[in-house]
This record gives sequence, structure tokens and C-alpha cells, in this order.
Amino acid sequence: MADSVIIHPCPDLDACICAALAGADSGSVHFLPAGASAVPRVCPCCGKHLSGTERILDHPLGEKGRLSADGTRHSAAMSMPEAANAHPELLAEVEEQDSTGKVEHPRFSLASVLAAIRTDASNRGFRDTELDREVVRAMGAIVRGLNLLHAARKKAHDVIAETRIERAGGARFAVLPEGEVSPQVGIVLNEEYDVSGAIFRSGYNLGVARYPGRETPDLRKLADRLPGWFIHTAGFLACWGSRKSPATGAPPAGTPQNQGDLLALLKEVFG
Repeated sequence: MADSVIIHPCPDLDACICAALAGADSGSVHFLPAGASAVPRVCPCCGKHLSGTERILDHPLGEKGRLSADGTRHSAAMSMPEAANAHPELLAEVEEQDSTGKVEHPRFSLASVLAAIRTDASNRGFRDTELDREVVRAMGAIVRGLNLLHAARKKAHDVIAETRIERAGGARFAVLPEGEVSPQVGIVLNEEYDVSGAIFRSGYNLGVARYPGRETPDLRKLADRLPGWFIHTAGFLACWGSRKSPATGAPPAGTPQNQGDLLALLKEVFG
């Protein structure tokens, strides 16, 4: 296994694949907000002392994906030296997800996942009945997780019934309930309600995010109205704080302070 690695909190697919390519197990992964200006001596997620030798992956302070001339940020996994020995279809799927926010044609089936689990367990020394037991354990986690996602999707409809949906120009935006909202709510809004994105607020975090697969609106057009805010180079996110890098104070004066202000700005710019 590799030495400890640092990735951002709420790890996305790219961050998870980076940690896996580096050979890190879950116990040797540390989480540092993407907005941190330096690596602290003590890990903020677990309180352990950091040696300074940790490998920093999918993070602005370390190995981050290549930025192309058109402003697209590519996956960090693609930039790792270990990518040379990784499955190219795996890297392609991670790259598509990270750079565009969508995967039009997933490259791995559950049968492939099951074969991969068995191959990995065999490579780690499991044999005979213990090999079968390890395959059942890992595959069971996947099946339980898929069932939980299905249940969460059903609950998402209850949240959506109480959610305001507003139009800004040619796009529909959901004004989400304050606080953490299940990702399934966004998936259902995108796929079943023709909603282009959502306005969120949790603590000091405030922002608007365009859903995967949506090409418009380009939220980079808000940049001159949101000084100090983070605007993603692909134009699908404009925020003051996020799950990856939580804000520690209110947005700058003169910029939106709540979801209503942000909705008004969207209508003004895109309406």
C-alpha cells in the first residue's frame, strides 16, 4: 500500500479513483477542503498528525487535472503516472464524468464489476471458500447500496413536492430546501422534471449548480457579478463555499446573501 494520501472531502469519482491508483486504503486517506491555503500539521478530518510526505491528489495544493485551452478541467486521475497502467476504459469514464459532469455510455456492467471483485480478491490471496465469501461481501455492499439509492430516489419525490421551481430565461431552477439535500433530489429533478439546475444553501455555503447533461446556462456569465465567488471553468457551478470547500463566513457585501438574491440575479442575467 502507498503512504497516506490527501484528497478533498465529499470525494467524487475522480478523487476515489486517484486514491485507488495510488494504492491507498481507506485508513490512509485524509480529507482537506479544496479551499485550504496550506496543508495543516494536524488532519482536520481525523485529528492525526500529518508528516508532510502525504501525496495530495485531485486537490489544488497537489496533483490536479490538466486545464485545457478551452477552460475544461480534466480529471486528476488522467494526469497521474499510474494512469499508464490503468484500464483505459476506466480512465475514459472518469475523465468524461469529471470534465463534462455526465457519462453518456457507462463502460462497466455489473457482470464486469463482479469479475473485477473476484480478480482483486484472488490477487489479495483469497482462495476457495474464503474467495467466494469475499466476493459475496463486496458484491453485497454494491447491491445494498443500489437498493438504498433506489429508496432514496423514492424519498426524493417527497422533497421535490415541497420545492419551488422558477424559470430564469430558458432554464428552470429548483430552489432547494436549506441544509444538506440528498443527491437523488437533483437526479430526479434533472431526469424527470426538466430542471436545469438548483440554488442551494447550507450553512454559509450558497450557490447555483447546473445539472449533468445540461449545456446551458453558462454560469461563467455571472463572474463579474460575483467577485470572490468560485466559478467553475466549465460553467456549471457558481458558489460561495461548497461541500468540497465549505465557506467559513458570509458572502462578500454586494453579492447575493441568500437563495432569493441569487435567483433574482439569475433572472436578471439570463431572463
